[in-house]
Amino acid sequence: MKILIRSTTLDGEPIPGSGETIQANDCLEVVELMRGQTPFTASRAPRDYMTEVLSGIQGGPTQPLPEDATAAAAEFLTRLARHGLIEFLPDDKASDPWPDRFLEALETVRLSGRTNMLDHPEVTRLTAEMGYPEVAEWLADHRREYAAFVLEGTRLLGKNFGGKGDPAPCADK
Repeated sequence: MKILIRSTTLDGEPIPGSGETIQANDCLEVVELMRGQTPFTASRAPRDYMTEVLSGIQGGPTQPLPEDATAAAAEFLTRLARHGLIEFLPDDKASDPWPDRFLEALETVRLSGRTNMLDHPEVTRLTAEMGYPEVAEWLADHRREYAAFVLEGTRLLGKNFGGKGDPAPCADK
């Protein structure tokens, strides 16, 4: 089982196109991995952890989880998914929420220096022009995710994406 845990804003809203992938054998193992991500929750019992998280996102007491630990973990993950905080991924799906050649395409556009990487329509056009039609199609349909990627730095492109000391010419500078 593979899930994408979305990053959130300070208000607890999920950020599209962001997050960390966790892979485990079952729902209970996923919850154990999630619980162990911070020292503040690692020592909590799984049921207490799940109840606390759910009360935080639902704004108070929540409907009780099933008694069986595995069923409780499955219900917990289902509720997180309903709030957009996690996404269930097929085991064979790449962990990134964008097309396979996304990073390569954006690095090609960036290194060309022909546009500011914040100019979404121009980046989309250049991506198609430079031989990445599947990435251009994704960009056309995912403006918010692209903006989050560029502004939040979900993953850096190259050694110094548009930063100082980058020897390549770039319209961003």
